[in-house]
Amino acid sequence: MHAELLVPSASNIKRCAQALQSGELVAFPTETVFGLGAAVSQLGAIEGIFKAKGRPSEHPLIAHVAPGAELTGWVAELTLTMQKLMNAFWPGPLTLVVPKGERMPFEVTGGQNSVGIRCPSHPVAIELLKATGVPVAAPSANRFGKVSPTRASHVLAELGDRIPFILDGDVPEVGIESTIVSLLDDQPAILRPGAITAAQIEAVLGVAVKSHGEVSKTPNANPRVSGALEKHYSPDAKVWVLQASELAALQLQNKTLCVGWTDEFLAQADALREKCGEVLVEALSDKPGEVAKALYATLRQADELACRQVLFEKPGQTPDWEAVNDRLKRASA
Repeated sequence: MHAELLVPSASNIKRCAQALQSGELVAFPTETVFGLGAAVSQLGAIEGIFKAKGRPSEHPLIAHVAPGAELTGWVAELTLTMQKLMNAFWPGPLTLVVPKGERMPFEVTGGQNSVGIRCPSHPVAIELLKATGVPVAAPSANRFGKVSPTRASHVLAELGDRIPFILDGDVPEVGIESTIVSLLDDQPAILRPGAITAAQIEAVLGVAVKSHGEVSKTPNANPRVSGALEKHYSPDAKVWVLQASELAALQLQNKTLCVGWTDEFLAQADALREKCGEVLVEALSDKPGEVAKALYATLRQADELACRQVLFEKPGQTPDWEAVNDRLKRASA
C-alpha cells in the first residue's frame, strides 16, 4: 500500500468521505494536528487505526463531529454544561469527555462508558465531516508515541505505507492537540492541557475547574484519554528541557539542536556552538501560542537533521505555557 496524497478540492473531499463511509482510513488536517480518521460506524476501520499506528486498543479515540451535528445516540445526554462549552468553543480545540450514547461503539472508547468528542475548526475537516455524515474517530496520524504531524508530509513519511489516503490542507493554526475536559463529575476537570485554558472554561461555566496539575495527582480516578502517557510525542532524538544558565557547562559529543526564544538562551546556544562544533540553533517566537504551533515540526526537524539530542529552552511556569510544558515533559520523559 502507498498512500495517495490529495489536494483538498470538493471532489477529493467527497471521495475521502465515501472512503470513510466504506470502511477505509483517511488522514486529514484539523486546527490542532493531522488526524487519522475512521467512521465510528465502521468497526473494521476502527481496528485499522490501532493497527496502522501500533496503538494499544484500550487507548480511547476522540470522535470528531461537524458543526451542528446531531449528537443524540452518540452521547448519552446533551447537558446544559455541554451546550455552554459547545457554544463558546466549538468549532475549536476543545474535547468534551462525557457519558457515551448507545450508538458509540466501545471500540472507540477503549471499553469505557465515556467518550471524548469534539468539533474541529479546520475548514477541510469540517467539509469532510459534513460529507461523511457520522462521527469520525481520529487520533493523531503518526505511529504510537511519536511526534504528532502538523504537515501532510509528516503523515506520508510515517504512515504512507500503511494507509490509503492523506487529505492535505493548510498548516494547523494551533499545532498541539486539543484541551480535554471531563464533564463526568460535578466539577469539570482538565485531563489534557491545550490551547483552551481552565480559566477560559471557568469564565464560561461560572464554576471552578480542576486544573491538569490537580488531576495528574490522582490519575487512577480519571477516565483514560488520548495523550496521557508519561512518555509521548517523542522524536528519536533525546529531548532535554533546560534553562539558559545550564548550557554553559555542557560538553557535547553528538550533533545537537538548540531551540529557544530568549536572548539569553540563544546567546548561550551560540556560545555552545562555538565551543562544541555540531550545534544547530533554532530561534522561535517568545509567544506560547507560536511556540506550540512550531513545536512538533521543530522536534521532527531534529530527526530530519540526524541530531542525537534537542536542547529546548524551559518555558515559563504560567498557565499560558501549560500545554507546551506538558508536551515537552512527555517528549523528554
